[in-house]
Amino acid sequence: MYIITIDAGTTNTRIYLVEDSEYSIIDLVKKNVGVKNTAIHGSADELKRELSSGIEEILRRNDCEPKDIAYIAAAGMITSNLGIVQVPHVMGPCQKADFSTGSIVKQLPEFLNIPCIFIPGMKNSFSREPQLSFGEQLDKLDVMRGEEVETFGLIRQLDLSGKGIMILPGSHTKYVMTDDGEILSCLSTLSGEMLYAIQKDTILSDSITKELIETTDTDALIQGFHSSQRNGLARTLYQLRLLQLFEKMDHNQRANFFVGAVLASDILSFQSLYDELKPDWIVVGGNNPLRGSFAHILNYLQYPNVIEATDEQVAKCTIIGAVEIGNLKMDQMANWAT
Repeated sequence: MYIITIDAGTTNTRIYLVEDSEYSIIDLVKKNVGVKNTAIHGSADELKRELSSGIEEILRRNDCEPKDIAYIAAAGMITSNLGIVQVPHVMGPCQKADFSTGSIVKQLPEFLNIPCIFIPGMKNSFSREPQLSFGEQLDKLDVMRGEEVETFGLIRQLDLSGKGIMILPGSHTKYVMTDDGEILSCLSTLSGEMLYAIQKDTILSDSITKELIETTDTDALIQGFHSSQRNGLARTLYQLRLLQLFEKMDHNQRANFFVGAVLASDILSFQSLYDELKPDWIVVGGNNPLRGSFAHILNYLQYPNVIEATDEQVAKCTIIGAVEIGNLKMDQMANWAT
């Protein structure tokens, strides 16, 4: 039997055909659609339509029928209020079994009536403690959808135990705190969207190429990081314009400087988490160039036990996490039936 996993984000969705026992990726269909389309059009119809065509395509390309699929496991923004089936967040700390119990199973005609397990995200536990200021209470608030399966998938592949911080850069950088495979809490920043917005919609569009970093330039990356620490982000961003006008850096060096400047504020958030948790390890996942940039800065700052995930581990982590939770859900349903 095969399994289909759906990794649905804000702007893009990936549909995988997976061989269950070894988590082997048989095929992949990418769709340039996500919950942003729902937000724009006020309806999830386009998202449903594209997912349906993607599932049909992946079955057709591999000579499969719906009966050959044990189930579909869907994670990410597909379970938000802008997705297909809204699933309430589970409250951290959480183990895989908690995500399984919180999952919702639906058989939808758009998904060829294959049972689909919609995996919830997680929100930090929160209690109104009167001794905490508003700011201290606000700092504890956070949510995630999709990063939970990434976290479980990387923990399995890297055979990790003990306390750790998983850094998952993307549109929103997520810091996920774990302890022996249990997710304790998370913290998010907007750094990925900030990089995109500044590059696209400010005067710096002329100073930074659309592709951002082509190759990592450690010196320029660290220069941007230190400048942001010294001067703040707003002044450092203007310095990008100056670096172009005074011909002090080429476009790739400026891109590294830019990323280092924005990540300086992320590292500030990370430092408080590190001091609080005192982790045994730090894993940097997500895609490049942000993955490599984070790892370079952390190593430069001499944080111990920094592990940079490989491209292969990143590609498989969402699949492994989703299938592990999906298998638990199927076992739970079988036990309930008996």
